[in-house]
Amino acid sequence: MKYSFNRFAVRYLLVLGLGLVLLTLHGAGGLGKVLAPQFAGPWELSKLGYWPMLGALALSGAFREGGRVRCSALVVLVLTPAAIFLLSWLFSALDPEGGIYLVTWLVCVTLGAALAERCPVCGRQGSIWLVLAVAWAALYVIFAFFPPAVGPFLDPAAAAAMAPIPC
Repeated sequence: MKYSFNRFAVRYLLVLGLGLVLLTLHGAGGLGKVLAPQFAGPWELSKLGYWPMLGALALSGAFREGGRVRCSALVVLVLTPAAIFLLSWLFSALDPEGGIYLVTWLVCVTLGAALAERCPVCGRQGSIWLVLAVAWAALYVIFAFFPPAVGPFLDPAAAAAMAPIPC
């Protein structure tokens, strides 16, 4: 595609579509457990930033640049789920309604789709961003089957995530 707005529009619509598809897999087992959020915890919600962004960047050709991986696409792939994770964790302390998580997701993926062409953070450290992107994927697989029993990895509706009950 010749124009950057067209690339952004295609990438953004792909992210939204893939994110909605993953939301339909909510509560699924197996591969769905790795790809789709199982509950409204910050770690689980960050999956909606990683997997749809990975699919959209791959389908829109954002990774290709002269036969090598474009660094700005890797930066976006790492920072988008990190932003969703941190903002969701911050907002979860306020006990908000579900709409704030949706707005957080929309803002983060919009910025990610927009910055995928030219990211100001990117320098010559392309390999570190590739390692971090692969590490995100590995952590999603590991924590899907062996989740840590601490703060942002817990289901906010579960009793374990609430304050200890005094005797």
